[in-house]
Amino acid sequence: MPTNLERMKYVLTKNPGLLVKAPGKILRKTQKHFHPLKSLQLQINKNKRKKTRRLNNYENPKRVLIYVIYEDQPQLQSYKLFFLKALADLSDKVLIVLNSTLADTDVKKLEEFGQVISRENTGYDTAAFRHGILLLKDELANFDELLLVNDTNVGPMKDLSAVFQKMSTQKLDFWGISYGEKQADFTGFNPYGAIHEHLQSYFLVIEKNMFQTPEFLQYWENLSDTDSRNKAIGKHETVFTKYFSDLGFIHGAVAGNNEDSAMYIHPLTMLKKFDVPLVKYTAFSNDTDDKFAWQGLERKTEVPDLINYIKSETEFPKEILDEVINTIKHTPHPEHILIIDGVENQIPQCTRYRVINKAEQLRSFGHEVWTINASDFQMGYAEYASQIIIYRTPYSEQFKQLIELAHKYNKPVFYDIDDLVYDTSYTDQLDYVKTLGKQEKEAYDSGVRSYGKLMELCDAFITSTTDLKNELLKLGKPVYLNRNLASEELISISEQAIAKTIKDKKKIKIGYFSGSITHNENFDLIRSAILKILKEFPQTELHLVGHLTIPDEMKNYKKQLIVHDFLDWTLLPSLVAEMDINLAPLVDTVFNRAKSEIKWLEATLVGVPTIASNLGSFAQMISEEETGILASDTEWYEKLKELIISSEKREILATNALEQILKNEITKEHMDQLTEKINEIY
Repeated sequence: MPTNLERMKYVLTKNPGLLVKAPGKILRKTQKHFHPLKSLQLQINKNKRKKTRRLNNYENPKRVLIYVIYEDQPQLQSYKLFFLKALADLSDKVLIVLNSTLADTDVKKLEEFGQVISRENTGYDTAAFRHGILLLKDELANFDELLLVNDTNVGPMKDLSAVFQKMSTQKLDFWGISYGEKQADFTGFNPYGAIHEHLQSYFLVIEKNMFQTPEFLQYWENLSDTDSRNKAIGKHETVFTKYFSDLGFIHGAVAGNNEDSAMYIHPLTMLKKFDVPLVKYTAFSNDTDDKFAWQGLERKTEVPDLINYIKSETEFPKEILDEVINTIKHTPHPEHILIIDGVENQIPQCTRYRVINKAEQLRSFGHEVWTINASDFQMGYAEYASQIIIYRTPYSEQFKQLIELAHKYNKPVFYDIDDLVYDTSYTDQLDYVKTLGKQEKEAYDSGVRSYGKLMELCDAFITSTTDLKNELLKLGKPVYLNRNLASEELISISEQAIAKTIKDKKKIKIGYFSGSITHNENFDLIRSAILKILKEFPQTELHLVGHLTIPDEMKNYKKQLIVHDFLDWTLLPSLVAEMDINLAPLVDTVFNRAKSEIKWLEATLVGVPTIASNLGSFAQMISEEETGILASDTEWYEKLKELIISSEKREILATNALEQILKNEITKEHMDQLTEKINEIY
């Protein structure tokens, strides 16, 4: 074993930068391997517990049971009463905490075993245990053992008293049925930053020397806000064991196998080989191999053999077991629409319009919608999805498996694509792509082909424009048009932007909201017209958004040229609102014709008229001379000049366009080809 000095030397060798850091940083780094004070304190605590352990009555303990029930069925399930009876037979006092409302007849059945209290269903079992402990705190001194048990246990499959007798011989301070595995903190709430070995909280037995300490009561008094599953797990279940172990208390478990979520995946093995007296209720739901596949696992179910074993080798009532199986099989699961985001906000505009706004649109029709980033996706998100929408996600074996499982269970899978980026024959037309080096081009093309590969596996496509729909139809599958819409949040932010904007009447501000001008064929389309306008109308200002390289010929008008950095979308409306005219030029290509009309929509929401190229979605959505101006390649100067001269025309165009969008192009209850199809499926 290395000495403490050796440990410190190792740390500093691996991290030489620590030598010039503040002493506090050195201390934090070295403490990872060197905890003399902590180790000393732990040894003191252990010695202290050896003495207090004499308080425990392992031979004939007087027990108090806190049994927590949450019932989601119309009647109290029989298995809960059966398990409660077995526990009550071993207990001197029973407190039953209800996290749900029960019929009076069911409450009376429970009152045969002990005191019943009802509470609001908040904080999960954790809060219910806390409620019971604080209620009984003045009585606990009268007992030798405290049992904390919830209603997720089906059993007992063997004599519980024998289990308690077995554990009493180990002279522990607290114990349970099984341990949870060490792993990374998936909850985000574990104060230790990782999940250590921990007794699972569905069944805990705590001895007198532990529950009589001030630390025990303080633990529960300080425990708050467990109103989510992750909070309950992260703040309590995965903390409790380590917290009290660090205080010197020793623990153990009935089960000797804690790997591979054994209680849920290997329930028969746990019964037969590891002396476990119960089966977790949810373990019965893993009755096919596909159930594991929906969890992203390759496992063989033990449930059919488990059922046979219980019926033939135990005295557990067959009728109660049948009731459990039938309830699990016939309890409907709430369905949802799942949207998987492959962009993951790397292009915020894409995620906002194709994921967030789509979810808002579908929810406005009463649908439950879940959204998840592709990198965070787990198969479980899709098990009870009625439809699956995959947005701009590259191919992977995981998503291939998802689609195969979805097809097996008749779940439609849609692929949402809002650009012609699924086939290199389209992307090769882009000026940007033409400038890429060989390796960059290969990487870019690989990404494009990956989109196309996953698309091929899906049942149908969703897209944002008519031109893009027409291109997708060539692939031989159904395509549903779902245009980019204005969300409630964008409308609200835009209204606020209008309210606080005071325009300079001496200036005419023209806005081009795009990326770099370098190699920007769209801006090049109107550059000569813009130069002419800047020269002819010195009161005009051209506002360019982004980190831009300004062409030399425009530097002659630097007093009229304003360059802005990219802005967060929540701040962008305020800048757009300052403009008098919005520019949306597009070179006439197949790729550009497929683009959406977002620039027109966002400018309209802040009262700014748009002049756009007369093609694609702009030509479809803008009514010429009513809700905007459409220009051919040769018309930009004349039409822009007309807008500059006439403030009245700008106001009329903006007003008409806003009326159209608020009436027809908002997410709330917007019916289109996609929502019609989804409503049909539902």
